[in-house]
Amino acid sequence: MITVCIPAYQAGAFIGETVSSVLAQSFDDFRIEIAIDPSEGDKDSTEAALEPFRDDPRVNISTNPRRLGWAGNFNALLQRVETPFYAPLPHDDIWAPDYLATFFPLVSEHQKASVAYGDMTMFDANGTTGFRSVALPQGEDRMTHLIRFMVQGAHAMPWRGVTRQSAVAVTQGFPTDLWGGFAVEAEYALGLLEAGPVIHVPKALYRKRVFQPQERMSASKARTIDWAVEDRLNAWNRHCHAFEVRMRRMMSTFKPTSDEVFLAELAFRAAMLMRRHSFVTPGLDKAELASLASLRSYLPSIDHPLTPCVAEQLRWFDRAAQSRTE
Repeated sequence: MITVCIPAYQAGAFIGETVSSVLAQSFDDFRIEIAIDPSEGDKDSTEAALEPFRDDPRVNISTNPRRLGWAGNFNALLQRVETPFYAPLPHDDIWAPDYLATFFPLVSEHQKASVAYGDMTMFDANGTTGFRSVALPQGEDRMTHLIRFMVQGAHAMPWRGVTRQSAVAVTQGFPTDLWGGFAVEAEYALGLLEAGPVIHVPKALYRKRVFQPQERMSASKARTIDWAVEDRLNAWNRHCHAFEVRMRRMMSTFKPTSDEVFLAELAFRAAMLMRRHSFVTPGLDKAELASLASLRSYLPSIDHPLTPCVAEQLRWFDRAAQSRTE
């Protein structure tokens, strides 16, 4: 059985569609746990929108006694999972009808696998707006997957998959911190790579809802919009430290070659700088860029299949620097 975990907050306008997409699954051995975070005085129609589902024995709806925040709410849901597998589902996203039927057999039959996940399309009121994938080909070793994960920007795609409950002991639940849950889903995704082999299926069975600025501010932007730059940098530094600690712990068990360590660390530094540029403050740190340039000079001597991928990742900084001078 699978527990579908839906943390909800001010979700009245769309959570009905989210829950309906779960109830429409062709795989039917699941239960749904919905935890509503209270809105602290603001009007919230989430409970009313969920009223049609209260009589369904597969659906359990609860309201937290106090506001936990999105990361805290999901972490609390994880602690309540009693089934062998679970699947996170943010309150505004949608699954294709064969989502669980596609991923559950893969992760359940591979006894060491931590998660099975796929690709994602983004959509708004006007239709599909984008596509995202973190491709980790099956058959590759876990060190290669770690490098690929970093090369592709350390995005959190695996966190949305069907997950083995025992992985929670390795991820230590879902990360929460004092910095508004900044990028904690990416840290959790890295934890899933540490917990066991991950299985990627190149199918887009997950639809992420996005909003136009005039419709609704994204949750991540709402959490940080009023932060000073210093606060953003503090959050980013904490995030980088958490990532690096877990990455080094993983590599100590994978027993990689020196070339693999070099590629992983270089790709990690590049991914973190890209995240800083996108989510913290625009601009490129000259000292870090100089350090990357020095390390980059060693790439031609690294004989590894992923060397060209890391080289291409670093070309992003060339393009970013050029765009700022034009």
